[in-house]
This record gives sequence, C-alpha cells and structure tokens, in this order.
Amino acid sequence: MKSGTRIPAHVAALLLGVAMSLAYAEGGMSESGKSFKDLDANNDGYLSVDEFEASGKDELAFKAADINGDEQVDRDEFDKYLVRKATDPKSAPTGAKPPPY
Repeated sequence: MKSGTRIPAHVAALLLGVAMSLAYAEGGMSESGKSFKDLDANNDGYLSVDEFEASGKDELAFKAADINGDEQVDRDEFDKYLVRKATDPKSAPTGAKPPPY
C-alpha cells in the first residue's frame, strides 16, 4: 500500500469485526485466562487498578485499557484492550505470525 493511502471504511470495519470476533471466540479472556467477570472481584461492573493488577498487569496496562481516563475499566474498554493486545504485533508471542490481512 502506498504511503498516505487510506483504508476504505468498510474494509476497516470488516477488519475490526474479525478482530472482535477473535476476542469473543476466546470468551473475552485476558492472557491469564480470566474473563472480565472473573477479574471484577467486587462485581461492580468495572475493573479498578487493584483488580487489574491482581490479574498480573501493571498500572501502565491499566492506563492503556482505561480509554476514557475515569480510573476504571468497563467491559467495553476491557474488550477493546484485549483486541488491541491480540492485534498488536509487538505483543505477539515469539515466533507468532501476524494475522493474514
């Protein structure tokens, strides 16, 4: 693709849909194998920094997941965080191949 070439909106939407379906196919689970519901220890519908850190993530990862900056991660933010992690080539395990799109 040439520099400055834009991806059509329908293609971007398709790619996002594929990425989201991969996350949902895995049950919306973190690398620790725990779902949002498992990590939400107090069942308030949000992950605090303490709950996030209890899953083995640090404060930097929490800030990356907290899209709106309200100091809590809701289910939507958590799902988007997992999708970003799953599609980020820098966070892929050694020897992993990038998606074929």
